[in-house]
Amino acid sequence: MRMSRILMLAASLSLTHSVTASSAEQPKVKDVSGLAEVDLEADEYYFEPAFLRGTPGQKLKLEIENESSTLHSFTIPEQKLDMDIPPKKKVVVEVTFPPSGVVRFFCRFHSELGMEGELMTGNATPRADPPRNSNSGH
Repeated sequence: MRMSRILMLAASLSLTHSVTASSAEQPKVKDVSGLAEVDLEADEYYFEPAFLRGTPGQKLKLEIENESSTLHSFTIPEQKLDMDIPPKKKVVVEVTFPPSGVVRFFCRFHSELGMEGELMTGNATPRADPPRNSNSGH
């Protein structure tokens, strides 16, 4: 009897671990459909939230606060957006969600470090999960 309880506990822990691991692999997507403005954080080599889901053609004002002591940018070449975000300052940009699929945004100084994100519409899924600074608490 005791052995079967131990086996049941081991099986449930194993299942819990696999569910947790698979959900941890899925990037977090913020649904901004119907919103006119959203706050975005730029910090040590990441944007938060990094993945925004909206409706096709939706215009969204982003207030981007650079919480780090490093110069960053918010860049979307397809929308002719390339704005520097000075350390400890805020900028406001207006983005437009694509008719379908994904539009990538990034910091032109730190994209190779994973400082990027995406504007998504429809059932598009994130193409990449930018690495996070493990000390960020996000």
